[in-house]
Amino acid sequence: MALVDGPKRRRGGRTALIVIAVLLIVLVVLAVAAEFAARSYAEGRAEKEIESSLPSGTTGRVGVDIRGFSVILQALGGSLDDVHLSSEDLVVSGVPLAFTADLTQVPLQSGATTGPVDATLTVSQEALNTTKAVTDIGGRVTLKPGDVVFDKTVKVLGLDLTAAVTAKPSLAADGKTIRITPTDAAISSSNSAISGAALLTYLKTLSFDVCAADYLPQGATVSRVTVADGSLALDLRSPGLPLTSAGLTETGSCS
Repeated sequence: MALVDGPKRRRGGRTALIVIAVLLIVLVVLAVAAEFAARSYAEGRAEKEIESSLPSGTTGRVGVDIRGFSVILQALGGSLDDVHLSSEDLVVSGVPLAFTADLTQVPLQSGATTGPVDATLTVSQEALNTTKAVTDIGGRVTLKPGDVVFDKTVKVLGLDLTAAVTAKPSLAADGKTIRITPTDAAISSSNSAISGAALLTYLKTLSFDVCAADYLPQGATVSRVTVADGSLALDLRSPGLPLTSAGLTETGSCS
């Protein structure tokens, strides 16, 4: 009798193992599906919340990518480890721009503050020419690799001289101010006895500062300025952003 029952028990054991394996596979598939659904829902909800919280007059779509392991476990812990934001068509106060941002320790509780934030803001030459910072110069700028070129009219020895000025931007130690320093000048007005070299010596005394903090969230600073052909990129850093309407719309200052 034992010779007959042995194989049946072995077959029954194998069947049980197969059933358990199938159940485990199904559970894994369900867990993955639940994770995918939760991540997709969270990203979609975050996009809508962000777009509804943008300052008045701001348009464009902001993409959200929640990174890290298991958004469900992150949510149970009360915060998201790493969130990547991006937009290629944002328009802020009439100025088109593109940006990417990486936020850490993003709390799910309304009104709380995130961990450190790193971002890159890119503005085209055309868009830059519509900003107050450029219109205050009195003309348009042309962006070349490492340089900003603009026309400037100055009065020297009673003469109004118009010059094409090439300048380099540099970053102040506090990350709030960008200094524009002339490095070359070519006189474009005629009948001038003043040389370009003499004019450049004078123009270097007219270096001026642009307060970047006026355009950034409170507490954010610039860590790098990159001028390319036709575009300007600012690398930004913030110790944390308060997730409130006031916190996201309040800008800094250089005073």
